[in-house]
Amino acid sequence: MQQRSGARELGLAVASLAALSRFVEGAPLPAVTALIVLVAISGSARLRGERNPERWRLDRLILPGLAAFAAVGIARLVDPVPWLAGVFAGSWLVVAWVASIEADPPRALSDGSHARPVAARLGALGLAFGAFAAVGGLIPGILPGGGRQPEIATSLLALALLVVAGSLAGARIAAVRPHTAGRVVAAFCQYAIVLAPTGIAVWVMGLPRLFGPALLLLATYLATSLRESDEPLGSNVRRLEEVAVLVLAGLAVVALGLLTRQW
Repeated sequence: MQQRSGARELGLAVASLAALSRFVEGAPLPAVTALIVLVAISGSARLRGERNPERWRLDRLILPGLAAFAAVGIARLVDPVPWLAGVFAGSWLVVAWVASIEADPPRALSDGSHARPVAARLGALGLAFGAFAAVGGLIPGILPGGGRQPEIATSLLALALLVVAGSLAGARIAAVRPHTAGRVVAAFCQYAIVLAPTGIAVWVMGLPRLFGPALLLLATYLATSLRESDEPLGSNVRRLEEVAVLVLAGLAVVALGLLTRQW
């Protein structure tokens, strides 16, 4: 009960800061975003009883950090009235939820497996999409149709944020099962290798609105589906069918996004 109460209080604090950050402009914004993410991470660590940073279980802090990042970015994509209130309420619920599931103790201290693996996987994929969308709010002009063409440096920064967000979500899913720190780092790097070309493709095609985040989410899910499968791809007919459906869905997203851009 104390953990749940603490998670709700943490969610309230992060959601309030994210809503207020909607009115921050210019150079202070990156520092404010980093501060809010740090509040979510450190608060989640304290819920787990990890007061010293050197004792933090970093895999257990990915979801709260992504939730805070998504809250700040999405708050900048909506009009203050009346939609900011909805972002505030949604951020409160999401941050409290992920903080509570990550506060649950591991099943076995020796391997670090998660007590609620399904919730952790769903949270990682959902927050990956939120983080992808949030990049458009944090970096002015990066969304197609924003009125001006972003500079190369700005586009590279956006690409880096997209790849890091997706790779962190993938690493969290990899850490649901028994793992070591080295395996989590390896998973992060492998997901980055997959998502970087997808991010470049999204930027080159200039997909409007949420088509880019949707395509990146499909790529993230496809990568996790293949990497985290216990069976070889060639001998798993169901997995092959799922991959085929996801590829077709990705092509449909690209086609619809390009048509929408032309309209």
